Amino acid sequence: MLPRDRAQRTSAKGLRTFLVLALISLVLILGANLSPVVALRALLGSVARSASEPVAGVGQGVAGMAAGFSDAQRLIEDLATAAADRDRYAAEAARVASLEREVAELQAVLDLRASTAFDTVAVQVLARDFSLARRVVVIDGGAAAGVGVGDVVIGAGGTLVGRVITVSQNSAEVRLITDPEFSVTAEVASTGAIGILHGRGASALVLQDVAAGWDVPVGAEVTTSGIELSASIRSIFPRGLSIGRVIAVTSLDSSVLQTADIQPILNTETARVLLVIVNYDGGLPIPSAAP
Repeated sequence: MLPRDRAQRTSAKGLRTFLVLALISLVLILGANLSPVVALRALLGSVARSASEPVAGVGQGVAGMAAGFSDAQRLIEDLATAAADRDRYAAEAARVASLEREVAELQAVLDLRASTAFDTVAVQVLARDFSLARRVVVIDGGAAAGVGVGDVVIGAGGTLVGRVITVSQNSAEVRLITDPEFSVTAEVASTGAIGILHGRGASALVLQDVAAGWDVPVGAEVTTSGIELSASIRSIFPRGLSIGRVIAVTSLDSSVLQTADIQPILNTETARVLLVIVNYDGGLPIPSAAP
């Protein structure tokens, strides 16, 4: 019996709740313009808004945070793109600058080839063999192109670069003027002072055994002396090839000789396009020997 009584009471309670809600709805409809009803409607609306505003605020906050994260991610992506573009442009600029230098060097060598009285072969540097005691480059011209051991190698502006020391069919080795084993008789162009010039690797060239009575001005140009005793006895290097400029002079009061440091005019260790003189017969066949 108790369960039936409880069910009856629950049913009656639900019926009363329904009747109350129905009565409130009827009052709100019939008395829509009455002041008490208007006040009640406003109160209910205020309660509803109070309940919904915190939820809406949380939603707006979450939406704002999501938008912020999205903007930050987009900014990071934009920065990464900009950095990649910068690196690409820098690499392209470096490549263009390198090509411009190579073209300028090639043009200078071609101009020299057109103006020199010697027969020459244009070559490119394939490899470099540099150490403290060695400054040698490999060029792409060999016996097939007419290049032979002992041939003199020059660069832009008619500057002395070195001398061929070994030859294969399609390549050759050139000992540069900076090699410690390289030597050549040279003179100060403006005064005629003569000495023996040696390479010193990465250091400046050195002009030694210059008579103390000769003037060796700082800044003066030094060239190959090209001493020629007869048509068959002459220097292994043509006369007047530019080598470098005097940057320092050392002379002791008690010495009858003086020494000068020489800065090469052409950076022979980075030059890429060269000329090999193939029709000059020097008097001494040994590449490392001075005339």
